[in-house]
Amino acid sequence: MSDRAPGGDRAMSQPWRGAEQPPKLLRRIFANFARPSGLLGRLAGSLMALDKADDRWVVDLLDLQPNDRILEIGFGPGVAIGMLAERVTSGLVAGVDPSEEMLRQATRRNFAAVRAGRVELRLGEASHLPYPDGHFTKACSLHTLYFWPSIEEGLREVYRVLAQDGRLVLAVRMQRPAAGRLDPSRYGFTDQQVADVVSTLDAIGFKDTTTCRQDMKPQTLTAILARA
Repeated sequence: MSDRAPGGDRAMSQPWRGAEQPPKLLRRIFANFARPSGLLGRLAGSLMALDKADDRWVVDLLDLQPNDRILEIGFGPGVAIGMLAERVTSGLVAGVDPSEEMLRQATRRNFAAVRAGRVELRLGEASHLPYPDGHFTKACSLHTLYFWPSIEEGLREVYRVLAQDGRLVLAVRMQRPAAGRLDPSRYGFTDQQVADVVSTLDAIGFKDTTTCRQDMKPQTLTAILARA
């Protein structure tokens, strides 16, 4: 297997990895969703927290049990973390995100669960997960694959920290070429990029890899499900 992530080096180097790049005037705004900071970062977190339907869909797909140990990669403002904590009552909900601003927002949103030790939030990235081998029974990530510098490296790390048969759910926004220039759906994943991720999962050692799609106006999401 190639040592490059799906899509090639040039695609991986871009902060927004769709087939089309946003106009230059918009790239700073779009890039701020990768690692929110400052005023734009606070605004990005507020926008991400508005629509909870996609978070709920991913959480439902995980088939959570009360004693699961679940990791979210790129927890953003912590909306899904809260949903996970509602279902995982005797296990652990953990999350990593590269943004200090998102760490602050997610901690505030889930303060009681963090204080009780049921939720653990850390600064971190997919390619360097700060957890031991086989630590989690399940893992998920929503709207983050666009920003991973190397999808292959990130998925290898996820495979490492998942226990045998651990469940993984990855969800991405699909590309809609006819969407307006300000619509993130214009810069989402293509069918080929989804297929590349599936191939990479299989090559790493994941099994039972499947995909499902959900229309959530004004976007379409694809979830990629696999087991370690």
